[in-house]
Formats: sequence, C-alpha cells, structure tokens
Amino acid sequence: MIITHRILPMSATFAVVIGAVISYWYDRRTRSLANPERAERLGTLVASGLIVGESLWGVINAGLIVGLSNDAPIGLVSDAFVLGPWLGVLGFVGVIIWLYRWMLRRSAAVR
Repeated sequence: MIITHRILPMSATFAVVIGAVISYWYDRRTRSLANPERAERLGTLVASGLIVGESLWGVINAGLIVGLSNDAPIGLVSDAFVLGPWLGVLGFVGVIIWLYRWMLRRSAAVR
C-alpha cells in the first residue's frame, strides 16, 4: 500500500499561521485586563464576523463575476497598476490593527 501525503498550498495555510500568531498576541495582551473573559468573547465575535464576512463576500463576488462576465467586476484600478496589491494588503492590515485596538479599548472598559 502506497500512502501519498497531500499538503495544502501556502496560500491556504498562511492565513491560519498568521491568525494563530495574532490570536496568541491578543490573548497575552488581554490577560492583564480587568475582564479577560469579555475580551475573549469580543475577539471571538470579531473573528467570526471576519470569517462570515469573507465568505459572504466570496459568494457576492462570484455572482458578480458570473453575472457581469468580468474577472474583476468592481476593480478600481487596471491590472497594470503595480501598487494595487500592496495597497490592498496595507489597507487590510490597517483595518485589522484598527479592529484589535478597538477590541482592546472596549474590553478594558469596565461596565
């Protein structure tokens, strides 16, 4: 019997590794808060929202691609714009940083 190992591509596993690192950092930051349980719940809610939002966006984007017969139906710049991918990554990282700062501030607020 020959067993072959299937390995997921880096594009599928990289987000998991980054998410684990961010989760570790967030958990360490929230331990010193007055209510770490609240911080954990808020972190879970935001992470779940990001996962669901990404999934919904994938379905909407697929519908637009099929419906409009266009590979980039809401593309703001042409494929020739070299900085486009980097600006997208910077925008995404900026939103993630803003969300985590917001969560830490909300979690530190004692109610």
